[in-house]
Amino acid sequence: MIRVDYIFYVEKYHGRLIDDEESLKLPVLKANTYLNQVLRRKPQGEEVEQIQFCLCEAAELIYQDDINRWEHGGREVQSESTDGYSVTYAVKGTAGDPLQEKVYAVIRRHLSHTGLLYQGVR
Repeated sequence: MIRVDYIFYVEKYHGRLIDDEESLKLPVLKANTYLNQVLRRKPQGEEVEQIQFCLCEAAELIYQDDINRWEHGGREVQSESTDGYSVTYAVKGTAGDPLQEKVYAVIRRHLSHTGLLYQGVR
């Protein structure tokens, strides 16, 4: 597991969405589980910092998703309109997990050129 502390999040990543160290812990832990599913080797040297940036961005996605679900009784919002206030909730089984897709897109964008990601062939 790659560690990301709140100081790194604020000072190097320049994150503002997550406002305290305690709130950062769970999203980073969840982001690490996504990352560990696609890493093919342990990162070394400068790769660690690059992964920390990746984890910060993924943690923000996860944090925002958790906030949105909390505001809507644990349900995933598919769309929302403020004009006449309308909310459409996602139906299980109709599509893939949007959060998972977003997190994996972040991981691919940050790490696809590093040789760290599993390519499906040994």
